[in-house]
Amino acid sequence: MIENFKLKVFRVVADLLNYRRAGDELHLSQPAVTAQIRSLEESLGIALFDRIGRETSLTPAGTALLQYVRQIEAITNEAIAALAPFGAQEGVELSIGASHTIAVYLLPKLLQHLVRDWPNLRIHIVGGSTHDVLQALAARQIAIALIEAPAFRPDLKIEAFGEDELTLIVKPDHRWAKKNMIGAAELVQEKILLREVGSGMRQFVEQYLERNGVLRQQLRILIDTNSIEGIITGVEAGLGIGFVPRLALEKALNQGSVKEIRLENGPIRRELSIALLNGPDPRGPIGQLLETLREYSASHRRTAANVETKQALRNVIVIEDESGEDHQGAAS
Repeated sequence: MIENFKLKVFRVVADLLNYRRAGDELHLSQPAVTAQIRSLEESLGIALFDRIGRETSLTPAGTALLQYVRQIEAITNEAIAALAPFGAQEGVELSIGASHTIAVYLLPKLLQHLVRDWPNLRIHIVGGSTHDVLQALAARQIAIALIEAPAFRPDLKIEAFGEDELTLIVKPDHRWAKKNMIGAAELVQEKILLREVGSGMRQFVEQYLERNGVLRQQLRILIDTNSIEGIITGVEAGLGIGFVPRLALEKALNQGSVKEIRLENGPIRRELSIALLNGPDPRGPIGQLLETLREYSASHRRTAANVETKQALRNVIVIEDESGEDHQGAAS
């Protein structure tokens, strides 16, 4: 290992604040973890952790050291990546922070080539809210963040790489299933399943409703949950209608267990973004992941342009058909 092992043990304990879990992560016994930390503290002549009962926390000195250890980790991974073309076999660690939808439904597909090209790569995926993921990036706990909500952080580089839609879904035998489109005002007629209060997804839905004259208090909310799969399963069971990300619907739509309904003045779109620390673009696995995300962005833009072109052509055909009917009516 290029990274000093004691510093690595310290970093893992500092992240988890739990010696047993750190041992599991490092494949060490708890006494071995304790011995490594004690040895590091003795060599530095200062305590790095406070231990009160079962609670473990960083001392001010430990907090200060952790910032430098994260920088050492990042530089170490860059050095390993730079040596890989020369045959170096040292394993590289990559920590990615991602909002829930991206982490579960998009990121695994984007990692296929990365895993193939870096056989010794070990990936840590940290899921959480946009706020939590960006805080982890700023603290150097992760190397890159993928987020679903708008973010304005002067200390970070934010770059859009795609879009997702929040889609209205119903059970296939629902009375709206054969409708081409639903207006916002009609949504108050049905029991609805939504993400929890305060979530980015819930806020996007409520903003759409308010723009279209519907107050959140008018909704007949049956269930709010932090689980996207819970909403899909609830709709499949006939509990009500629901809003979920389009990225999460591939399996349910292929199985025909739900049907998506278009919204008047929709769709509800949200931007997907990459967040990095300020500075030059990283190299190695992070750099390759960044290239993959940018390729995904270009592909997404091409697909969106094709969809818009087809929609415009359909609208022209509809207008021409209606115009033809008007002329025939006038002639008769």
